[in-house]
Amino acid sequence: MRVLSRLLLALSLTLPLLGVPLLTAGPAQAQALDNHLALTPPMGWNSWNTFGCNATEQIVKDTADFMASSGMRDAGYQYLTIDDCWMERSRDSEGRLVPDATKYPHGLAELASYVHGKGLKFGVYESPTYHTCQGFPGSLGYEQKDADTFASWGVDFLKYDNCTASDPSQRPGDEKLPLETRDSTMRDALERTGRPIVFSLSLQPAAQGESPWEWGKSVANMWRIDGDRDASFDGLKRLIHTDLDKAKWAGPGGWNDIDMLGTGNYAFASGSNDPNKRLTYDQEKSELSVAAVLAAPLISGADLRTPAAAGSSGFPISDQDLSVYLNKDVIAVNQDSRGEQGTAVTTENGLNVLRRPLANGDVAVALFNETSSQAVISTTAAAAGLPASSAGYNLNDLWAHTSHVSTDGTISATVPAGGTVLYRVSPRPPATGPTNELVSRSSGRCLDARNNQAFPGAETEIWSCNGGANRS
Repeated sequence: MRVLSRLLLALSLTLPLLGVPLLTAGPAQAQALDNHLALTPPMGWNSWNTFGCNATEQIVKDTADFMASSGMRDAGYQYLTIDDCWMERSRDSEGRLVPDATKYPHGLAELASYVHGKGLKFGVYESPTYHTCQGFPGSLGYEQKDADTFASWGVDFLKYDNCTASDPSQRPGDEKLPLETRDSTMRDALERTGRPIVFSLSLQPAAQGESPWEWGKSVANMWRIDGDRDASFDGLKRLIHTDLDKAKWAGPGGWNDIDMLGTGNYAFASGSNDPNKRLTYDQEKSELSVAAVLAAPLISGADLRTPAAAGSSGFPISDQDLSVYLNKDVIAVNQDSRGEQGTAVTTENGLNVLRRPLANGDVAVALFNETSSQAVISTTAAAAGLPASSAGYNLNDLWAHTSHVSTDGTISATVPAGGTVLYRVSPRPPATGPTNELVSRSSGRCLDARNNQAFPGAETEIWSCNGGANRS
């Protein structure tokens, strides 16, 4: 099937040049990339948003240390990627990329080994152009040599950029080729190495008239859907709304990428430490919540080092920020095996209701308030796609870690400005015990006779409502 797909792609590029018209049957979804990677959205860290061109071997090692010791690795954050500027300005005499000897004095194979020793995976950056965004050697024309080099170093993740002229007529040489063609060349080169390497496209589709979500799944494991975002709330909102109509293109093995997470990012690439340009705590919880519902990759751009490692010039992540990253209930929504990207129920007046069906039949419902004022946001179980339930619904709040029962299917909350209430909603099973259960409105739990006793005077306790016969 892969061979047939590539043949059809070659014909589509060649026959029009020969004057042969093509008959088309309208757009079709791309065949999924069959490298068996990224079956759930990748999670990890990238150096660019905090360090730009200044990432070093020591920074990467300190970051790996922190990710392993802080709980991030165990929560699922596994890919640690260095961005642009990691290489020398010229290739060696055999055409191979050479790591910057000052920044990475022991080379990338040794660094990859260190990262692997922490139970993490290692990633690098390149571009399907003659030069990277910062003017270093690109992979165009060197795809197989670079892929073999990456594999020999132990690379597990490749971020592939695309800084080139928006007008194709202004691009030099083979940069005029469609991006899908250039990216597919690297896909094939990576496949031939035999090493499992997650392939991430970090292009600029808005600036270059590209629609990578339409073909990305046959080429890569994740693809950017818009230009760079900063660490601000406005930047987050732009990417969220850009992604809401692209759910049909995502799924296991290929994901819409809303760019790096801004949570805990005190120093963006510009070096600014303006608190107004970073997310508040409520906005950080919104970022992870909505990214989870949208099945977006969770790639941090923060300074993930201890204060001692960061020193006086660093902006290490706070404990509060770290607690956002480590919310395992929200991560479980993001990593749900069904792999279906969430969609909007409503986005009216900045009061958004988003829903994502999950593998066990639950539905994640995000009440996302992007306005500057507290507001009540409401929907119903039916609108969220849940089946009818005469017994009502359990609403588990994944940030407050509380639950309650909605008997009539209403899903509602008072949501702070910029905040999100994220529920995991499940239909309650029909009662099989008595019909006069006493249910707490606040906790959704029942008055229960201890040890399944069912006689007058039995000792009682508060217990989960499971339809047992020992209810009063």
